[in-house]
Amino acid sequence: MIFNDIIYISLLCISVVLGPVIRNVPNVYYRQFFSTLAGVVIVFIVSGSHIFHSFIVTFINALIIQFLRRKCHIVSAVFSFGYLAFFRSTHYFGLPIPPTHTNAIQMILTLKMVGIAFELQGIHLSDKTKQLKNADLMQKYQKINPSFIDIFHYAFCIAGVLIGPYYKFRTYWDTFHLPYSTHVNANKFLKERIRIVPLYIVLYLIGNFLYPLDFASSPEIMEKSFWYRAFYMTPSFFNFRMRIYSGFILGECVCIAMGLGAYPKFSNPQPGAGPTNFSALEELGTKNLSSVEYSFETVKNIYEYGSEFWPTIREGIRSWNRTVQYWLATFVYKRLELSKPAKICITMLVSAFWHGVHPGYYLCLCSAPLFLFVETEVEKAFKLSAPYSQKVIFDWICKLGSEDEDL
Repeated sequence: MIFNDIIYISLLCISVVLGPVIRNVPNVYYRQFFSTLAGVVIVFIVSGSHIFHSFIVTFINALIIQFLRRKCHIVSAVFSFGYLAFFRSTHYFGLPIPPTHTNAIQMILTLKMVGIAFELQGIHLSDKTKQLKNADLMQKYQKINPSFIDIFHYAFCIAGVLIGPYYKFRTYWDTFHLPYSTHVNANKFLKERIRIVPLYIVLYLIGNFLYPLDFASSPEIMEKSFWYRAFYMTPSFFNFRMRIYSGFILGECVCIAMGLGAYPKFSNPQPGAGPTNFSALEELGTKNLSSVEYSFETVKNIYEYGSEFWPTIREGIRSWNRTVQYWLATFVYKRLELSKPAKICITMLVSAFWHGVHPGYYLCLCSAPLFLFVETEVEKAFKLSAPYSQKVIFDWICKLGSEDEDL
């Protein structure tokens, strides 16, 4: 695992280095071409001949979006998630098993392809949004009309192709056709975000040397005592977090280096969603863009401090994989016309299916609604009247209990 992880991290670092080069290509079409070409090369290095899975998903979705626009979101979701299940069970069909990291590529590609179909569906439902305030501005800053080749560019753009973050097609389009990416001081944001990565990598290497992740799933661990196995979950989960932090942040840095996800801060950009204050963007226009304060919140996928130190389960969840949470909330949860508990359960089930086939995903993610419900009820019954010290102890016990489920 360590060797593969080193190769993977190296490819992410190379992608970060290529980001400013691509961003400074003057012609927008050449810039798109080079970002796509670099993405295809990176995917091929990771996947080899298994890159054909990514090509198939992109090609079929491009056809669906071009010829079935009214129902493309439903057809795309069924096909993309169905193909993801097939991708993970190729050995049952006599096909070779894809490399481990190719799974991450297919996961983010699935979100992109289904997401772009839902973005288009949002436009077709525009007659329902006309009654909303600023509906015209919403249309202006959210409208998309991707061509067949645009979908390929979006799918294989080097930013996010390996590990995310997820971003909408409109965010991708804005990077090349709006002036923000060329006016933002991306290097400043890049230095601020990437400087913590070496620490996470070193901690992961040390932790994995002392307590290898592979040992946790090996038969040898069953020869150890129950208490040792219970203890082993703690360093294993620490190693897992350091590994994820390193990858997620480098994924963000690739986007930052390209200027992807840069929006004026006063437009209130949100992870995955992009700007939400369209009136502010309209008022800004194209004046004094170099002096505007920018934000890359759109592509900020992980908030490590919240994940590590915010004590409640709810706060911890909101800090983790934030752009994917946006996708789940927008394209699954809010689309369901069911009771709130049913919507939460279905959303968590979709999340578990997207993560993989292992039972642990379903145990962890499908138990999250129960954890949140219990946390809310106990807060009502206990926390409001308990002393501060007892509240802190309670919060951390709940948080540690939920992290044990993650393993």
